[in-house]
Amino acid sequence: MAKSKTRPFAGIPNRVMEHPSFHALSANSVRLLLWFAYQYKGNNNGKLCAVHSQLCDKGFKSKSTLSAALRELQAGGFIELSKGSGLGKNGRTPNYYALTYESVDEIRGFEMDLKPTNKALRTFIDDIDKKRCA
Repeated sequence: MAKSKTRPFAGIPNRVMEHPSFHALSANSVRLLLWFAYQYKGNNNGKLCAVHSQLCDKGFKSKSTLSAALRELQAGGFIELSKGSGLGKNGRTPNYYALTYESVDEIRGFEMDLKPTNKALRTFIDDIDKKRCA
């Protein structure tokens, strides 16, 4: 019997997309959230990055546009900084992030400022449940 092949996809759960804070995001922030979802492979949450050199051909022409989208996603609780930039032996290292709607993964050989978790950092159901019960 042939093994079924599932194709990779960038997923954002419905509960996140139904949340009022998602509806308040700018188009650039939604685009960047999709980029983070694209990078997430099920075992690397906490080692997601958004480097301008990777994203300049994906709609982020300026560093300030990218920085604003990162700030908005952090302020909205969609991503959390898992490891700040620093100086490595090959120069400056990028900031790394974790999607808050997934658990933070333990990544062998990658030390983060954020501790791995068994549960998502944020459920995105608080306001939705209140609205449904009202």
